[in-house]
Amino acid sequence: MNVVKRNLIYTTLLGSTVAMLAPVHAAEGWLTDLPSAMRKAEVEKKLILIDFTGSDWCSACINLRRNVLDNPDFRAYANAHFVLMEVDLPRRKSFDPALRARNEAIAARYGVAAYPTIMVLSPQGRVLGGFQEGDKTVKEAIASLDNACMVDALFRKAAMQSGVARAKTLYEAYLLYPDSKGFAVFNESLRNEIMECDPENVTGIHDAAAVIEQARLFLNQRERHAFNSPELGKLLEQQLSVALPANRPSVMLARCQYSMTTAETVEDIAATRRMFEELIPLLPEGQAAEIRHYTDTYFRDPAELLRMLKASRPR
Repeated sequence: MNVVKRNLIYTTLLGSTVAMLAPVHAAEGWLTDLPSAMRKAEVEKKLILIDFTGSDWCSACINLRRNVLDNPDFRAYANAHFVLMEVDLPRRKSFDPALRARNEAIAARYGVAAYPTIMVLSPQGRVLGGFQEGDKTVKEAIASLDNACMVDALFRKAAMQSGVARAKTLYEAYLLYPDSKGFAVFNESLRNEIMECDPENVTGIHDAAAVIEQARLFLNQRERHAFNSPELGKLLEQQLSVALPANRPSVMLARCQYSMTTAETVEDIAATRRMFEELIPLLPEGQAAEIRHYTDTYFRDPAELLRMLKASRPR
């Protein structure tokens, strides 16, 4: 074997060995191996904070990294409470295929389909909370993660309880749990766990489950009809007649939207405005103010609004 070839083989083997032995990191201080993160969290008595990101294509991920995750105040807070881990799914072809496969498996395991997703896990891998918004401030991000830490404390407390006492503690955790779409499966699992502990509905969790099931049913029913069909209009009126109080605002908003979609006369526009007026008192303050501003702005001239609506409809 000539010297050049021998040196090339030696260099290649050495490089491969170093790559295998060296810990793999993403951004400084962020691990990329979940079992290692779990072991480290167990030893250090911390939780795991995972950043699910698309580092070279997801603008919201890039902004979150720049504005929050790399912020010195956030890093000081995060390092005190969490083992940091990055699950990156970039689009560049040079990204390590083995790491990509591991990251895809982790994302699939936790049902992550939206980026960025920040997820907090216990050392054993239970989802405790997090958020999916890329435009959070440092203060808002820390508040969400504080909730996850409180959920962890409540889960550990519940582990030493049974029956209604356990249900009440888990219900406290449920109220702190994120309700965004990316956490829906874990939210539902927690809700079912509480219901099993609380057959008498002391916590009110069965009522909450009924609201969620009805909202899901209503949405599925509406998706079967064209957005401007007479059948949808009849369905919305029927849903409104049986809606639980917590579901009335969403049905009323859908009815307002349908009414605007199908309005043919100025009188229809006036009726739609009355629907909005009924809805506004039932909404949270911020959303109510937004709808109020909308109605004050666009319903000022009913004839012009009708013209705009008709012009925007598919022909």
